[in-house]
Amino acid sequence: MMPDAFDSWSRRRPGTVLGSWILAAVLVLLAPPGSAATEEKEYSPQVFLTLKEALDQTFPGAEKIDREKKWLTKEQQKRIGELAGQTIEDSRLTFYVGKKNGKPLGYLVVDHVIGKSFPITFMVVLNVDGTVRDVEVMVYREPRGWEVRFPSFLSQFFGKDAESDFRNIHSITGATLSVRAMTQGVRKAVAAYQVLYREAEK
Repeated sequence: MMPDAFDSWSRRRPGTVLGSWILAAVLVLLAPPGSAATEEKEYSPQVFLTLKEALDQTFPGAEKIDREKKWLTKEQQKRIGELAGQTIEDSRLTFYVGKKNGKPLGYLVVDHVIGKSFPITFMVVLNVDGTVRDVEVMVYREPRGWEVRFPSFLSQFFGKDAESDFRNIHSITGATLSVRAMTQGVRKAVAAYQVLYREAEK
């Protein structure tokens, strides 16, 4: 019977075969438990804030909270995009308005942006004059980049409005994509408020 090709090769070069097995074993031991895709697929979302908690936190003294749906015209999409420096494809945006004595206390927007692979759910709270009062990550679904939920990063947005320069937002090592996504999300929120509320009143 003809010898197996591997047996024939191993008898000729036993040292090479032993070295190959040792190398293979070392590579297995050094290999990470899973690929980046596997890690992201198996990663469980972290919920930091529910919508109810966000509303209670944002409007503690409100007599009522109105949910206002704004359907966007093509002109409004274009105008928001110009202010935010991005293409706006949303056909509708929702604002939560806390009111007391019939007057708005502020506006809350909940939105989603893609970090590296998955959506980041966040909220932006706006004062009546259109400046940012608060920004918080509500749900984070990535295995990396979660530092964007820290106050040291999010507080950089406070006080900004649709006319502000967002290029001075500092990045975070290892979270570049999440930083970029959050910055775009906040810019979109302040631009939408400017167009749908402040400019609409004129």
